[in-house]
Order: sequence, then structure tokens, then C-alpha cells
Amino acid sequence: MTYRTHRPEALRALVRDMVTKAGWTEAEAQETADHLVLANLSGHDSHGVGMIPLYFQSLADGNLKPQSRPHARLDAAPFLIVDAQVALGQPAARNAVEQAGAMAIAGGVAILNLLDSHHIGRIGHYAEIAAEAGLISLFWVNVAGRAPIVAPFAAKEARFGTNPHAIGIPVPGSDPIILDFATSRMAHGKARVALNKGVQVPPGYIIDGEGRPTTDPKHVFQHAIPDLPLGALLPFGDHKGAGLSLIAELLSAGLMGAARIDEKPQKSWIINSLFGVLIDPARLEPDASLRKSRIESYLAFVRAAKPQDEANPVLAPGDKERATRIERAKAGIPLDDETWSQIGAAAKRFSIDAESY
Repeated sequence: MTYRTHRPEALRALVRDMVTKAGWTEAEAQETADHLVLANLSGHDSHGVGMIPLYFQSLADGNLKPQSRPHARLDAAPFLIVDAQVALGQPAARNAVEQAGAMAIAGGVAILNLLDSHHIGRIGHYAEIAAEAGLISLFWVNVAGRAPIVAPFAAKEARFGTNPHAIGIPVPGSDPIILDFATSRMAHGKARVALNKGVQVPPGYIIDGEGRPTTDPKHVFQHAIPDLPLGALLPFGDHKGAGLSLIAELLSAGLMGAARIDEKPQKSWIINSLFGVLIDPARLEPDASLRKSRIESYLAFVRAAKPQDEANPVLAPGDKERATRIERAKAGIPLDDETWSQIGAAAKRFSIDAESY
């Protein structure tokens, strides 16, 4: 496996120019570029610039349109329901979260349901946005418009998407706690990264189309096994991850009749709906200094636990991403050759030379 490192600012410029040339506004393009590159900087290459070829394929197939615009179905505090109409996901989701955040600051709490957006990216990004506004947040997201790819506990075939969950807790004057995870053992995008790199995944993450354990990521990508049945990712924590995935599907999409994984046609799109709760912690404890000391004293207690390996200290949610951002901002973002080739091909459709960035 070979790869090259890229300057973050070069990747931002490339993605911004690609999205603008494809028909979106400068603001939408910049938001998308910032989001994707920050995912790479955070170490989550599964949700980074490697997603752009998929977005552009969806665009080419007519499943993603620059003209699509979200509109509010209900805007009555504390409830905000937004029909995204399969609009470009990162701008649609950020705008909805910021609008719900303003609602929570004004009234103490907001309940957000963003329906039928195109892929919204890394869910922890929105927990960070809420935390920057001083808000606690909880998000559940479903994945539709694709074949089910995660097996229920004890099943031999898939019924769920990777259906992520994120929670953010702001710490006054310090870095927030950001918990963000797929309800599968690994994100589907991380399996894509492994496939592009030509490497295996850890045991216990994937089953093949016959329900047998495998470490080959090709079994969760139909294009890689055209003559074989599609396999599945396994849920994390067995019944626990599977249960959370089911809840995410119903909360984010099922209750409101948005795209559900068993109902929406499978095309070259990824459709996400998001259910969120945003809370002003000042309504719970008005004294910010007390909130800070209470949270930080417990974080210190957790981080002080003796590690199993001295080289890997105990971390709190969000610590690893922040450290990786510092490292990659200096060293650059590594992209394997296959991912870079796919990005270059997508850029070429709009007469953009990725190598010039």
C-alpha cells in the first residue's frame, strides 16, 4: 500500500473548487470542504475527502442536485423539523443544528429532526458545533438509500445501516467531551479505506454473504464481489450496538416517515436523517465555574487510571481526535493511491486537475 501526504489547505481548496464547479454556492462548497478535511485531520479518513467521488457519482446519476434546498416543516420552539430534500448534507445539517442551537439558547432546549439529507458526514462534527455554542447535544442518525450493511445480533445477514450516535458536552474554557461512534464494529467508510489500501480488517468485524467470519473488507462492497452475496458488518457490543442501531433508525427517520433503510430505493446516494436534542447546561447549573470544575475533576480521575500499556495513556472522548489534528496539520493528510485516483477522476469531470493542488 502506497500513499501520499497532502497539505490540508490544498485539499480544502480542491474540494471547494470541485463543489463550486459542480453547481453549489461558494458557502456550501466551503462548508463541505471544511467538514471533510477536518474529518481527515481528526483521523477519520472514512468520512473525509475520500467521500467526494461518491458524492459526484450521486450527482452524475441525478440523485444529488445543487438546486435542492431544505425547508422547515415545523419551526415552533422547542421543536424544529427540517425536510432536507436530499440536499448536500454538510451545509444542510450545519444550518439545522445552528438553528436548533439558537432555539436551545433562547428556551433551554431544542428537539431537532433533520429529514432526508444527502450524506451529512461525521456526526461528531455537529456535537462540536453545539459545544462551541455552549450546548450539550445528543444525536442519532440513520443511513438509507443503500443496501443494509450491518447484521442484527445473532443474524447472518444485514438489516441496519451503520447508524451513528454522538454526544457532546461543553467544558467552559476548555475542550469539549465529544463521543462519536457507529453502532457497527467499524464504520462502513473505514472498511472502504481498508479496501482501497488493500489491507485486512480485524477479526470479528465482518461476516461474508454466507454468515462466515472474514477479515476481507471486499465482502461489504458489492462492486468488489459482483458474483457473491453481500456480507455484513457486525454490531459493536453484540445486542447493545444492534439495539442502538434500531433505535437510531426509528428516532431519526421511522417516526416521521423519512427514508428508512428497508424502504428507500438503493441508488448511488447516501440518505441520512438526524434526530437531535440540544440542551443549555446553564439551565441545569447556572455557575459555569462549577460546571467546569465538576467535569474536569472527573476527567482527571478517569485519565489518571493506570494504562495497560504505558505508551497508550487513558483518554477521554475527543482527546485522540484533537491530538491527531495537531499531528496531521504539521505532517499532512495521508491518502492512499486508490483514494487519490478516485478523487482525481471525479475532479476531471469538471476539468479540474487535482494534481495542481
